[in-house]
Amino acid sequence: MNLYLDIVGGISGDMMLSSLLGLGVNYDRFIEVMSTLSISDEFEISLSQASKGAIGGNKVDVILKEDSSFVHRNLSDIINIIDNSGISSRAKYMARKIFTVLAEAEAKVHLAKVEDVHFHEVGAVDSIVDIIGTAVLIDMLDIETIYCSEIPLGSGFTWSQHGKIPLPAPATLNLLEDMKVRLTNLQAETVTPTGAAILKGLNAKQASNLSMMIKKTSIGCGTKNFDIPNILRAILFQPNDYYIREKLAVLSCNLDDMTGELMGNAMEELFDAGALDVWFSPIMMKKSRPAYKLEVLTTMHQKEAISKAIFEQTTTLGIREQIIDRKSLKRKIRSQKTELGSIRIKEAYLGDKKINQKPEFEDLKALAKKKGVTVRSLNIK
Repeated sequence: MNLYLDIVGGISGDMMLSSLLGLGVNYDRFIEVMSTLSISDEFEISLSQASKGAIGGNKVDVILKEDSSFVHRNLSDIINIIDNSGISSRAKYMARKIFTVLAEAEAKVHLAKVEDVHFHEVGAVDSIVDIIGTAVLIDMLDIETIYCSEIPLGSGFTWSQHGKIPLPAPATLNLLEDMKVRLTNLQAETVTPTGAAILKGLNAKQASNLSMMIKKTSIGCGTKNFDIPNILRAILFQPNDYYIREKLAVLSCNLDDMTGELMGNAMEELFDAGALDVWFSPIMMKKSRPAYKLEVLTTMHQKEAISKAIFEQTTTLGIREQIIDRKSLKRKIRSQKTELGSIRIKEAYLGDKKINQKPEFEDLKALAKKKGVTVRSLNIK
């Protein structure tokens, strides 16, 4: 599934959380996952409804239980919070990436080393919750690719821990390099450093002519009131084109000390673990040793589970990882009655045009065995 962010009034961490929570996630499960953070005793998450202009939507507030807003954490402190939490591996990766690009942007502004940056407001509990919560929700919604509209920027000045600074904040501008922005007449901060870091860290792509099949929409409301609705619209969609486009991972390793029986068993276990495909290729390794290269195709969602299965089922000490883009035909399965019995037919479509169909081979095998004939003798198309 893909996500399109229509940045109407701006984007901030709480607006991102607000919009994502309206896309059909299990809110209780989200709160349960967020409670595994080591700082969970310092905050509560409140979800309510709000209106900006004539448009209503979600409004998330992170309520601090203690005076934790004055705790200044650096990148290492925040990475420890992420790594020691109970969120998924994919969510941890995204959260670390967002905070890393934010630390790099702040370091550039203050002419400091990344490890020496203290985030001040951004290191406060509410911003930590916004960023980690966003990563958790992106993972829960199984979103692979994020797109966004042109980004509206306000102007003026605001106060920070470093004194009065111009808008957009210097760190925000650093984060929005190479992205399309639009200068507005709003005298306010429309894009916060947290909001910009989320776009940058999640590698949001800007596209103006997407063809999409909309699955669900949601609106997140900001805090400020503008002449325009201060909202962020989130649109969950599938590409409306000829192909199914998705990012997959190819995991590989070389094996020179496993028997054929063990490799065959490893293949079965990897398929059971959710691999899309598994194959072995003969290779020659150092010292002229004949060996096999194992390659496993998996979804991004299953990547960590498949990696674990490879380590458990083979003798390898390391796994190579390659992220690829795949285009595949849309498929449908239908049941067809024949003189010998009912079988499943797999149909392939290029857009709306059916270009291929084929009986499921496992059904043909079962039918042939039941009738006491060979698969080759079955004339089913």
